[in-house]
Amino acid sequence: MIKEIAYAKINLALEVMNKVDQYHMVNNIMIPIELHDIIELEKSEKTYIENDFLKDNICMKAAQLFLEKYKIKSGVKLKIIKKIPIAAGLAGGSSDAASVLKGMNKLFNINASNQELKLLAEELGSDVPFFIDNEPSLCTNRGEKINKLIYNLESIDVILINPNTNISTKEVYANYLYKNINKEHKINNIIDGLKHNDILKIKNNLFNDLEEVALSLDNKLKEIFLDLINQKVNVHVSGSGPTLFVINPEKYEKNAIFSLKNVTIIETKTVMK
Repeated sequence: MIKEIAYAKINLALEVMNKVDQYHMVNNIMIPIELHDIIELEKSEKTYIENDFLKDNICMKAAQLFLEKYKIKSGVKLKIIKKIPIAAGLAGGSSDAASVLKGMNKLFNINASNQELKLLAEELGSDVPFFIDNEPSLCTNRGEKINKLIYNLESIDVILINPNTNISTKEVYANYLYKNINKEHKINNIIDGLKHNDILKIKNNLFNDLEEVALSLDNKLKEIFLDLINQKVNVHVSGSGPTLFVINPEKYEKNAIFSLKNVTIIETKTVMK
């Protein structure tokens, strides 16, 4: 049996621009966090996911893609131990799919390079290639072009606030309108903050172009977000939501977060290799 760790992520910056060939172009600084799923893989006569409860599970697509690419006649049994909330803006599905590709590479002794796996990952989704290497990166184009960043910090404390609601990523993007405001300076400041271990510089430049739309589509999320903002908490939406996050929180920020009702709060850290 092969076991893979599938880390969640947060976005330190998410610039979303106009569409090219039906896909929004992005500049997306992603960083993995310790919150993770576990993927277990075993050879099997058929390919299936144990106790699967998702329709069109991306992990099944990843497994079938790998078997087809490398002309493997055997099947694989997958077991997914979920810890990352589903449809939460933390890319749990994309990370799981990348872990399936990495796990099958080991299980069947294919010895494909990470670059080969990234090309396969591109066929599954724009976020999936990032999780092959799992390092802080600026992801561009549709998100599939991975530019690893230089960083000189051990980890960043992260608090996740999940309102236990659902937002459709497709609906968020459908309602998004690009305002043609260049965010290059903020992105460069975050990259510089990572390079020089300047957490304050990172915190002061966090942004997410999808935040406004996500808040408009979920009243509970908006209420929680405004409550925290009114208490001077430096809070942001991760991805298309609905999970909120705060990095390296001050004591008063923690107090505000832990006073919230009817939310799921997860304390974690970034993964810095």
